[in-house]
Amino acid sequence: MVAAVKKYFEQEHGVSLSEETTTITSVPLEGEGKVEDRVNKLYNNLINHSVWLEAVSSADVILWATHSQGTPVSVMLMHRLLERGHIHTHRQSVGMLAMAGISHGPFPYFEADAARELFEFMDSESDISQKFRRSLGYIMERGIKLTLVGSMQDQVVPLYSAIISAISHPNIVRSVYIDGHIFTQENEFLIRLITFALGLRNAGLSDHGLLTHLSEVLAGSLYALEGGHSTIYEELDVYSLAVQHLFETDPLGKAILINNTQSSSRHDNRKNSITTNSSSTTEESKKEAKLYPFQAKSIKNPYYLPWAMRGICEDSLILNNPLWSDELDQLRLMFDEWEPISPKLRSVKIRLEPFTLTLV
Repeated sequence: MVAAVKKYFEQEHGVSLSEETTTITSVPLEGEGKVEDRVNKLYNNLINHSVWLEAVSSADVILWATHSQGTPVSVMLMHRLLERGHIHTHRQSVGMLAMAGISHGPFPYFEADAARELFEFMDSESDISQKFRRSLGYIMERGIKLTLVGSMQDQVVPLYSAIISAISHPNIVRSVYIDGHIFTQENEFLIRLITFALGLRNAGLSDHGLLTHLSEVLAGSLYALEGGHSTIYEELDVYSLAVQHLFETDPLGKAILINNTQSSSRHDNRKNSITTNSSSTTEESKKEAKLYPFQAKSIKNPYYLPWAMRGICEDSLILNNPLWSDELDQLRLMFDEWEPISPKLRSVKIRLEPFTLTLV
């Protein structure tokens, strides 16, 4: 994250952040265990390090990076720090980057005690989910800018979980990280469809559950070394997205629209997250978050996917917007030319057939 901040100011503003001109303090909070145990442990670690605590309380800007189970831990920990007056959003700008966060639970593969607890996040009515959701709503209402990046081929966390699909707020930007070897011709349409749906969510529009119902198709293999869950946090551009989100949207920066694909030569031509970002206004930045019920077991029906696609194709807010309607037309052309080879993707094409319907 420190490297991403320095890179941003050098590339965007021609400013070199040196130790003589800028103080950047890294606070590495570490600790294993269940979510609430980790919250308590990390809070105590911070409180017991006076240099860290003073740095957090006095900083002009706080950038917080977290991964996997660390996402609910970090959200609940930030809630506590805000509530107890260690972070002051009336004079501090705060951004959190959550990479492959387990917010709606993992894929059902794990046995360890700490991992078993994470299945409770699949139900928004469970005790730990309720605590997490209260903390999530609390930090969003206080103007925290949340950058959510899921991994397209994650073996552990579904995309709907990483992007916290059951919450809406103007200060949330959603994105997807894709390892370079996933950029194949067979996957081109699917990648474009995912980034389109993420763009809808970032613009405050509905994706009609499309990302949720595509998530199982995107699951990476536990038995192949294909990256995903454990490579997302090695990519500098993922962190740069969070820095850009914090500094280039109100109240710090002017509202912007980003619609780009960034690439990195690191890690065998691996490419980073792709996003469409509609930034929030100052008035919206501290509005109440909308939290929706979520039950992971209710999304298993494969017949939901065609209805999600049909919903997008008939959404007047999408059809009446030149940007999104043009993108929808491009996707339809790509869909007609898409010839998937794998059984999994062939099944997806069959279920997306409503996409070929002519709109009136």
